[in-house]
Amino acid sequence: MDIILAEFKSDLEDKGFVHIPGHQYYALLLHFGALPRDLRKLEDGRIHKHVGVGQDREETMSFRQVAFHRVLLTETGEMKLKMKPAESVIETDSDSSDDEDDDEEKKGGDEKAVPLPVRGLVRRKSEVSLSECESVTSLSDTEICSDAGAKVYFERSGLRRWNMPPFEYANSSVPDAIARILDHLQPDMHDDQGGTINTGSKITIDDQILIRVNKYVDEQDATEISSVTLLGRENVARARDRGCESRIWKLDQPTGNYDSHAFGQLESESDLPVLDGFSWDNCLFNKVLESPWETILFNDRMVKHEVRGFFSEDESKASYRDVIVNFLRKPLSNGMDERMVNGKMESIV
Repeated sequence: MDIILAEFKSDLEDKGFVHIPGHQYYALLLHFGALPRDLRKLEDGRIHKHVGVGQDREETMSFRQVAFHRVLLTETGEMKLKMKPAESVIETDSDSSDDEDDDEEKKGGDEKAVPLPVRGLVRRKSEVSLSECESVTSLSDTEICSDAGAKVYFERSGLRRWNMPPFEYANSSVPDAIARILDHLQPDMHDDQGGTINTGSKITIDDQILIRVNKYVDEQDATEISSVTLLGRENVARARDRGCESRIWKLDQPTGNYDSHAFGQLESESDLPVLDGFSWDNCLFNKVLESPWETILFNDRMVKHEVRGFFSEDESKASYRDVIVNFLRKPLSNGMDERMVNGKMESIV
């Protein structure tokens, strides 16, 4: 699993995102301790149905069921660096800085194999715990669109508090496994996001968000490392260009809403103005997540993410899409992130 995680982290560092097939992410979850019975409950929708209809605190988002489960990763020891096998690298005894001397030394030098660090395999020794209280998010209005052209309006930016998850999820084996996977993939140095994030904290916050959407909606979010994992779809149209695509965009792509029912085509009769700088060439990834546990993981400091709205296969029947979204970041500098310690609330620093 180390090699697989190393490849994923390298992709995150190089491209800003990685697509993980469902079977591969499922295997990772099992490796880090998730139990098959708990995974089946999520796939079958038996946990998401307990999030509760209308539990989103925004009235306009009453069709969306959402709950946050906050997991804390606390560094308890020095970072450990995974090493390549010794035979993979050859070192000579030459210390000369002159190129010609180096060549001569290498010809007659005493060769020996030495281990070198493998990029992407920085390992943290982290303790996993729960905040045992509400989660908060604080998103900039320059990175997320709330109003202009939105089919459903609600204020996505600013400081917001979120409901806690069902007991069935919080008490399962899945949250710990997800957190341990993301612990391997988090950046070696977090972005301070304009001074709003305490990058020096030994604690990394993993907000695991259970979402069931009951009709079409466009969503865009901003954090440090994020992921979207599909669990199941019920009566969601599978035909091409029927929506539900996950899209990753370059940072050059303007933030905002646009009208399109097929990739590469803007609606000619739309009331929305074409965003300044909008280009389909800025799209790095465009795919519908269809298989259970299929995951797209991305660095929100390097790319922008979007999920297109979905449509029902049969309009006479109920439809929904169950996902787990992860927001991974360091604590807010203003102390608004909290946790319960010995029955008292304290800021996470």
